[in-house]
Amino acid sequence: MTGLHPARERIQRTLLFALGIGALIFGGLLANGDSGWIKQVDQLRGPFGWLTVVVGIGIPVTYTLLARVIAIRPLLIIAGTTSMVFMAVELAWPWMMHEPFLANDGKPWIQGVTAVHATAAAISWPRVVGWVYPLAQGPIVALTQIQVREDSALDATLDGLGAIIFCLIVCGISIAVIAAGDRQDAAAAHAREQAALEASRNTREAEQRRINAIVHDDVMSVLLAASRPAPPESLADQARHALASVESLVSGRSESRDYDPEEFIAVVRSTAATIDPAVPVRYAVDGDAPLPAGVVAAFAEATAEALKNALGHGGPSCEPRVECDVDDESARVVISDHGAGFAASRISPRRLGIRVSILERMQAVTGGDADVSSTPGHGTTVTLVWRRA
Repeated sequence: MTGLHPARERIQRTLLFALGIGALIFGGLLANGDSGWIKQVDQLRGPFGWLTVVVGIGIPVTYTLLARVIAIRPLLIIAGTTSMVFMAVELAWPWMMHEPFLANDGKPWIQGVTAVHATAAAISWPRVVGWVYPLAQGPIVALTQIQVREDSALDATLDGLGAIIFCLIVCGISIAVIAAGDRQDAAAAHAREQAALEASRNTREAEQRRINAIVHDDVMSVLLAASRPAPPESLADQARHALASVESLVSGRSESRDYDPEEFIAVVRSTAATIDPAVPVRYAVDGDAPLPAGVVAAFAEATAEALKNALGHGGPSCEPRVECDVDDESARVVISDHGAGFAASRISPRRLGIRVSILERMQAVTGGDADVSSTPGHGTTVTLVWRRA
């Protein structure tokens, strides 16, 4: 798959796989009799007889294998090219016969597989070809029969109309199913775009909260202290700290304020309570080394996203819980649940909630990392880790 249109490509592969099975069945049904390929191969010149079998049945049968092992683009090229070669074989049939008419008033056997190649054209070519190809089968079938059978004008015309109707039905179904895949791809692309916009909005809101915190905690405190009749001796240090915080906003650097372990635990607990007050939080502290503000922000955002995923996708009895451990060397937060879980191999790399908001968010800070493990029916565990450099 190219990854650009995954739903469409899955449908095209499935249709071609089914088409290969259909070609195998038609090949068996059309083998014997006066209108079968076994008797008619020798009525055609040179290698053309076997060419009709290879193009009409042999290559389409291989779709059952090719649909499983090769990329979608070459697969569609093979199917589309074969459908056009098949039409050329139909047109050349009357001029490739040894005798003017087929033996025992037989009909060209390849006219029994026109629907197979019309469907392949509808799957492989643009939509307009999917409608024109079956319409072209009517006159091709009728004119070919008129040339290779005696007194067959009425039967040939009826067979031509039947070919149009049958081919239109199978092509219409294929086109409709592929169009449904296109709509699914469009909806998925829109959802990814909306998720990206939401992530951008969350980033802006987080930055705004950071600005508000600096204004409230640093700037306002300096202004209030300076307005007192007897300013504290620490006012100069506070002012320098406030100026450094403001400068970090202008330069784009992360704020320099550190969090002690108790404050870090408070942030994690507050984050969990904001998502769902019923989420239990177990924590343990062993040490007093502070944690950088950027690390604390990464933990908070990743924890929030993990809890949202658990509550949103884990089912009503997922019972998420949070465990937090901090020491002088590292910090670790584990968010686990007993929910529905998922198969990691089936999660698209475009899932922003897991990739951006959890994995990349933690990996963006020096020493940070994250792991998401899940088993269908056995819940999910998200582990967030930061190690001091």
